[in-house]
Amino acid sequence: MNKKWAAVLIPVFMMTTLGTADVDASWWSKTMKKLDKWASQSSSSSSSSSSGGVVAEPTANDVKSNRWIEVQKNQYYTTYVDRKSFKAEGTAQNRRVTAYFKRAYTPIGSQVLGNNSDGRVKPDVITHSIAEGRYRVDSYDEAFNIPFQYPQYYDVHGNLIYEGRLQDYHSGKYIPDSPEEQLKDTLFHMAGWDY
Repeated sequence: MNKKWAAVLIPVFMMTTLGTADVDASWWSKTMKKLDKWASQSSSSSSSSSSGGVVAEPTANDVKSNRWIEVQKNQYYTTYVDRKSFKAEGTAQNRRVTAYFKRAYTPIGSQVLGNNSDGRVKPDVITHSIAEGRYRVDSYDEAFNIPFQYPQYYDVHGNLIYEGRLQDYHSGKYIPDSPEEQLKDTLFHMAGWDY
């Protein structure tokens, strides 16, 4: 009896498994095409409106997509901008971009951050931070100096470890071709300011 059921069930199982694989592959292919299409349009989706150079609110499609957009990467951390908080305003030489930024630290970055914190955080504990930043035409502030808007540092479980500025956040004038100036150029490009 067991051999009889095995002879019947194995071909049925194989047919249903193969059929499911085709459906899953088709679904995956369609999903990947949608993601490719979104990625090619993501840089052009943040166009400025005619009302004083303010970036338009995200569309329904933008809200459904990923909230954090990668904008810069180095050996210590990857920087992401929050598309929901991204705001570009001003005209001519008074243009500015304001948004929340997330830094995801590499193991080396987390260790360096802890080692240079004067004991405020331990090495290898911090995995990411979130801070509000403002990038102007000629200067930047990666963490506002207003209380409750300091960078917040988190561990792998999302627990708040430290609130305050550590050595990885800076303010000042741009140095030509510095990472800060390159980030400003990327953000201005997202706002449609390529001049």
